[in-house]
Amino acid sequence: MAQLILRPHSETDDLHWLQTHWGRGVERIFFIYDVPEGIARGRHHHIQCQMGLVCLSGSVDVYVQTPSSDQYYQLTSPNQLLLLDPTDWRMMYNFSENALLMAMADRPFVETTYIQNPYRSIPAWSCQTA
Repeated sequence: MAQLILRPHSETDDLHWLQTHWGRGVERIFFIYDVPEGIARGRHHHIQCQMGLVCLSGSVDVYVQTPSSDQYYQLTSPNQLLLLDPTDWRMMYNFSENALLMAMADRPFVETTYIQNPYRSIPAWSCQTA
């Protein structure tokens, strides 16, 4: 299940604090930026890949669907880490104009491990994919 972790004020301002909570090797890092208004990214979950999301600038909303619940998160600071289990179907949307989202994965990219279908119907407000 998705978990939002906040950087303690006692930690330094760099991203080193992520290591305490990530607990896995990072096999891949990618960035999502310049997302046009009304476009959503993600819209899938994985067979095995755990991911962590950090909004380095701007803001982005994240809708997470598990087999039993729906959760909503707003990432507005690099002090927030959203951990996503492989079974967390995710959709990132409502990107601010200057949003820069860093995604970390504990496995290399393999598109065939994506599961596109959500567990239930997604909310009517959901956006188009890019």
